[in-house]
Amino acid sequence: MKYHLIDKESIDTVLDKARQYRSLLEPDLAISICIDVFAIDPDNQQALVVYILALTDQLGLSNVKLSHKKITETIDRLDSEFERHYYTGIFLERKARGLLKHSMSHSFAYKGLMEAIAKYEIAEKIAPKHCSDPILRYNSCLRTIEKEGLKPREEFDELF
Repeated sequence: MKYHLIDKESIDTVLDKARQYRSLLEPDLAISICIDVFAIDPDNQQALVVYILALTDQLGLSNVKLSHKKITETIDRLDSEFERHYYTGIFLERKARGLLKHSMSHSFAYKGLMEAIAKYEIAEKIAPKHCSDPILRYNSCLRTIEKEGLKPREEFDELF
């Protein structure tokens, strides 16, 4: 069997559906829709963003195998330098938040959140006028670090 192609004129409508599936916590369906869009418009920037977000929606789920390379390669396809930094921050932040579910991973979560903060700082400097998104994410990461009492990983010179 072969996949059916969507009509190019329906892209906006189907991307609305993909966003709706994300809000219903069904990222698999959103991902499938984005793949259908890519079949007729491989560089559709809106679809790339929804795809990245739907993939990263799954980072906190323990039962999902997810290719981090696929996420970073998709981020690299974004035309906007701002969006590449911003969505890399989203990816790093969501990956770190997934680590918070495991007490032994808190120092790694700290590192991930700090990496996300660095990306948000870059994005903030090059953000479109009146865009507060990187600031909101930066502040959220910082509040999580404070709330969870996260600290950098301690390095040990000796095991004994």
